[in-house]
Formats: sequence, C-alpha cells, structure tokens
Amino acid sequence: MIMGQSLVAVFKNSLVMLILLFASIIALALIIERFWYFTKNRFNTARGLIKIRQLLNQSGVEAALNWSRAQKNPLGRLFTVALDNFGLNPDELSDLLYSLILEERLKYERLLGGMGTLANAATLLGLLGTVTGLINAFSNIAATGSGGPAVVSRGIAEALLTTAFGLLIGIPVLFFYNYFSKKAADLALSLESTAERLVVMLQRYKLQSGIKVPPATANSTPAVITEPKPATTEDHNWKF
Repeated sequence: MIMGQSLVAVFKNSLVMLILLFASIIALALIIERFWYFTKNRFNTARGLIKIRQLLNQSGVEAALNWSRAQKNPLGRLFTVALDNFGLNPDELSDLLYSLILEERLKYERLLGGMGTLANAATLLGLLGTVTGLINAFSNIAATGSGGPAVVSRGIAEALLTTAFGLLIGIPVLFFYNYFSKKAADLALSLESTAERLVVMLQRYKLQSGIKVPPATANSTPAVITEPKPATTEDHNWKF
C-alpha cells in the first residue's frame, strides 16, 4: 500500500507511473543483456599470448590459427585476424588489428546509449509526473472548493511519488551505464596492448623462422602501433 492505495491503483491513476514502469522493465532487460554479453566475451590476454607463442614454436602458424578460431571471444578473433594475415608487414597488420578493435568496442558499447537515455529520461519523467500531479491536485481543490493543509499535503505527496519512482529507476541505471562504459573502454585498451605485443611476437617468429617480411609500401598508412609494450604476466581476466 502506498498513500492508502494499492500499487495497482497507483499505476492505474498515473500515466507517467505506467511509462516509468515500462522504462524500468526495459532498463532491467538491457542491464541483464550487457552482463551476459560481457561475461560471455571475457578473456585472459596473458594466457592467450602464452598459448599462441607455444603453438607457434611447437606446431607452427596453422595450429595457432586453429586454436584461435576455436576461441569464441574478442581475443580469439584478434588472434585469428592476425594469423590469417600473417604475411602482412607490421604496419599493415597493426592497422588491420586496430580496425578490428574498433569493431569489438562497438559491440561492447552496444545498447549503452539506450541505457544512458533511460537513466536521464526516468528522472525527467518523474519530475514531469510531479508537476502534472501538483497541477491536478490544485485543480481539484479549486473545483470542489474544499481544501486545507491535510488535503494539500496529500496531493503534494502523491505528486512527489513519481519523482521518487523516477529517481529509483534513474540512479541504478546510470550506475550500470557508467560501469559498462568503463568496462568497454578497459577491454578495448587491453586488446590494443595485446595487438602491440602480438605484432612483435609474429615479427620475431618470422625472423627466427627465416620468413621474408614484405616491406611497407609508400602508400601505406602510418602504423597505429608504434612502440610495443614489454610482455608481462598481468592477468587481464575480466570477471564480474
């Protein structure tokens, strides 16, 4: 019971409350979907690079490529593209991997725009409901000619209920929006770092195997990856 009314009556008597309820259901669905996607596509960069290095040294490019194709996550797709284009020079391979990382980031950020919109809209809708509720409350008092502090207070309390409900939706959704946005940015940076180290690893493998590396063409774009970071054993195991 809220303000002496059942929940059904509260939502039935306010169009804004119904819209907010619908928005909360959509927001919950978006949050669950993003949790599922991030969990499904988590990866471990350190272990992945170690595995690729072992396969290259022991079995060659084909074995490493087969293993990469079996990994159903962004890291596996990064390895697959790199090994599929093994013959490219480092600059061209770096550009290709960078474009793939941009695509993966778009996938991570999918639906986040809608989530942010819902967070802002829920708060504004709550405010709108309060304004319209106050207008209706004072209009009813003026029409009936009856009022007093008790009647006015009840009307204001009912009107403010929409603001409270809007904030109750908007604040958690805004939190998850920022959380997923930061997670997407972190994962993209992790893929960029892995791409740098992967290009260096493949270059060394070519030199050790005596494979001739094609020179960079005059029209090729500058390398996106310019200074590789040293390999570390840092475990980028993204879990919730």
